[in-house]
Amino acid sequence: MEDNNKRLQERLNKLSAYSSGTTADIYFVTKAQKLNSGLAEQFTGFLDAHPHTKLVVVDTLQHIRNNKNFTGTYSGDYRDMDALRRIVSDRNLTMLLITHTHKSNAADPLNRVIGSTGLIGAVDGIFVLEKSSRAGDTAKLTITNRDTESYQFKLRFDHTTCRWEFLEEVKEETNDSDDDFYIILDCLLDENPVWSGTSTQLCAALFQLNSEFTISPIALSKMLKKRQKFLQSQHNIACEFSRNKTTRIITLSRDVVIVDAKIIEEINEGAA
Repeated sequence: MEDNNKRLQERLNKLSAYSSGTTADIYFVTKAQKLNSGLAEQFTGFLDAHPHTKLVVVDTLQHIRNNKNFTGTYSGDYRDMDALRRIVSDRNLTMLLITHTHKSNAADPLNRVIGSTGLIGAVDGIFVLEKSSRAGDTAKLTITNRDTESYQFKLRFDHTTCRWEFLEEVKEETNDSDDDFYIILDCLLDENPVWSGTSTQLCAALFQLNSEFTISPIALSKMLKKRQKFLQSQHNIACEFSRNKTTRIITLSRDVVIVDAKIIEEINEGAA
């Protein structure tokens, strides 16, 4: 919705010159209704007429949001993402929402996505593409999904074919922030031996304990799942994942062994 028909046609011709596939099943819409103001009906009408649709791309997300109701808050972002999810919930397709990033020093690329944690936490996956420089042709693609591993790839843009080429996978590097993560979890459970809530609520709780610890809800869930056994064996922290009708729940608890006082007394007497 940021392009006109002429520009779309020029791009499509350039892409088609280096592709053996057909473009007959691609549809472009340069104007759309706003979310909660006719967009759902517009989507439904098109998808009913084209039931084999597999992918819907919205470029950009801001074009379909209601400016009057847009607040940039967690509740507002989550509300809009939930409304979009309901549109495609009963259909076998993917909706790809394009948005922008902002300049920041955040170590986690997901924290550079414009919007609150409600936007990131409400979707099933995030792809963040960051160019190495404004005029350069290389970039890093970070992929974080709910149900798969996270990846980072180094890419290069081919100006002739208008396609991104894979260069290599970027391996995750460990650093001192891992130790900080375990320390903050320990502090959290010192206050309450059993903590339960969503990944977004856990992000907020950890941030209150250490304002320098910033991580997205999806990345936090990934980190906990990946280090679940390590937390249990090395830090005595049990981490469980469950789900109710609407949300995913994380439960953290201190793995404490309760020993009877009489047994402790007998052990001390034996040692003496």
